[in-house]
Amino acid sequence: MDIQNTVTRVKGEYKDYLRRTHPDWAESTVSTHVSDAFYLYQNNIVLSFWKCFADDNSIAAAQQDLLDYFTNEVLSSRAGERAKGYCKDLTMLKEFIDSKGGVRQYIGYEYDCEATIYQYAKKVYNGELEAKDAVKALCAEVPCFGEGSHKFTVGTLFTAMMNGKTYTWKANTELTSYFIAHIGQDYGQDKLSNALRATQENIKYYYGQTGNKSTSIRRSCRRIGDQYGIDISFGDNIFDGIIPKKSSDTVLTVDAASTRYWLYAAGDGSANWESDYAEGIMAIGWSGMGDLSVYSSKEEMRGKMRELYGGTGSYRNQVLATWQFANEIKPGDVVFVKKGLKKVVGRGIVEGEYVYDEQRGEFCHTRKVCWTDKGEWEHPDQYVLKTLTDMTPYTDFLKKMQALFDGDRSEAFLDAEEKTTIYDPYTPEDFLQDVYMDAEWYQILKFLLLTKKNVILQGAPGVGKTFAAKRLAYSIMKEKDTSRVQMVQFHQSYSYEDFIMGFRPTEANFALKTGVFYEFCRKAEKDDERPYFFIIDEINRGNLSKIFGELFMLIESDKRGVELQLLYADELFSIPGNVHIIGMMNTADRSLAMVDYALRRRFAFFEMPPAFASSGFQAYKAKINNIKFDRLVETVERLNKEIIEDDSLGEGFCIGHSYFCTKINISDQWLHAVVEFELIPLLKEYWFDEPAKVKNWSRALQEAIK
Repeated sequence: MDIQNTVTRVKGEYKDYLRRTHPDWAESTVSTHVSDAFYLYQNNIVLSFWKCFADDNSIAAAQQDLLDYFTNEVLSSRAGERAKGYCKDLTMLKEFIDSKGGVRQYIGYEYDCEATIYQYAKKVYNGELEAKDAVKALCAEVPCFGEGSHKFTVGTLFTAMMNGKTYTWKANTELTSYFIAHIGQDYGQDKLSNALRATQENIKYYYGQTGNKSTSIRRSCRRIGDQYGIDISFGDNIFDGIIPKKSSDTVLTVDAASTRYWLYAAGDGSANWESDYAEGIMAIGWSGMGDLSVYSSKEEMRGKMRELYGGTGSYRNQVLATWQFANEIKPGDVVFVKKGLKKVVGRGIVEGEYVYDEQRGEFCHTRKVCWTDKGEWEHPDQYVLKTLTDMTPYTDFLKKMQALFDGDRSEAFLDAEEKTTIYDPYTPEDFLQDVYMDAEWYQILKFLLLTKKNVILQGAPGVGKTFAAKRLAYSIMKEKDTSRVQMVQFHQSYSYEDFIMGFRPTEANFALKTGVFYEFCRKAEKDDERPYFFIIDEINRGNLSKIFGELFMLIESDKRGVELQLLYADELFSIPGNVHIIGMMNTADRSLAMVDYALRRRFAFFEMPPAFASSGFQAYKAKINNIKFDRLVETVERLNKEIIEDDSLGEGFCIGHSYFCTKINISDQWLHAVVEFELIPLLKEYWFDEPAKVKNWSRALQEAIK
């Protein structure tokens, strides 16, 4: 569908309008007003975004929707102020739309497209019109949807809703909400109950396929149900017992220094595999792009693809494949060659850097590979339809792939690579040079981790918590041994089944699968003379009691080695004494609830303040030797003092030093980007209800780099 094209067009024209009518506004200010004007659309807070601009009453209704959203969904203590602020931007957008002749004329057929589709769906359901005739008419009247979409909406979708039957296509949120609401108006409460039930089943089905919880459509259905007094749940409880197919693999954060594992298609249907194997290379197409190493960003690649191949699409998979092939694959990485949806025909180890060979024709982008295996095996899982996929995070998939080649050999291929690796040394002095922490505080942090076993690094945005966590582990190991460091990120949907153990769907039924922490502990247990480090980003976003389950007690330092019966397996399990847990927590995240006292009892909390005054950062600043950079840092230090003194903020909201740490040359363009697109947006979030303060400090930051 092309409705998004209309939104993009309106945003662009509205931005030009604001530039003309407010020439004194900075570009970042203009962008913020445009984004805020479309806040309702981006969050699907109303059933039809364009209807908000019909008249003053519709604007007032939109403000009420915003108020309800901030009060009941966001649980904001400043719901009224936030709703009023966003409504001001809606009103400004309405003034612009009115200058174009009004929303109906400016938006065109898309303004009433849901109503048009609904009327045709009714006619088909009522037997007044043949479905094929309705689809033909809709393709002419509402061309932003294709023929397949219209067949689905006037046939499958509407009929399923009326009869309360499950439908398995993912429908447009606004269209689905419109159908449900108007079924209630036109056909009564029984049919409305059917529509809500059918949509609930669709949401559950879609979650099982993708892991997406369809938050927007659930919010809309919940509101319609409440309006009519229908008790059908659209809370998170509807997903209980459903294990998404996508989550059958445990997804980890990938360390760039580690060996990575790639799934590769050697041409269409792997037609190039024999020649690739003979030449000892892997190669991808997109010859029109020229040398991929000349592109400085994915966005630059995307622009070139649009120029070459036309359209306004994202070219997401194509851009990702070409970018990763040229920039992210590295010697030592492992490549699996796929064929079709389930077969694998080879395995090898990357030996060379990216080479552009124009003489090769279409497949001119190459890398040298030492192919170690050639044959034909069938993987139990279906592959993704992409030329190149980074499979490193998917440990379950890789274990199955390993088993195809190595069977039950105790020294598996994937593990053997790590055991033979010689890692770069890393000393406490390296840590102090990299992290900008005083030696005394480093010794305290190291002592806490080794004695307490569990430490949480907490601090404001940009103080380098994640950066410090890995390097703290390296400094204790005295080498960058990535095989003994593992990292995950917690979120609200993260579960015991992901972390420890649980049942996962297979082709035939369900199988018991072990999680990432279980595997990590078993690995550490076999190597108990060396320390292992498990890093958890956003640790307070997860439900710790739910994720650790019966093992929550065992993470305490004096409970290491104590065995407990696991929930899903007939086995005793303990957390080895050589496993150390490092958590990270952003103290400026407004959405976080109070930290569980059980968590506080088991972890030592180490505060990481901005390190502008540290000897390491001062040396870094002296090395840069840039007057504008120095002025900007001084301004941010003054800004941090005001943030600390602000009763609604405090130390936890200070701006960290890592915003200013980079390996590239400090240029005016770089400084401008940091100020306009990182610091000022942060201030707008901090002081969204104090625009004067944002304006003053924005001006101060901008003046510092002039």
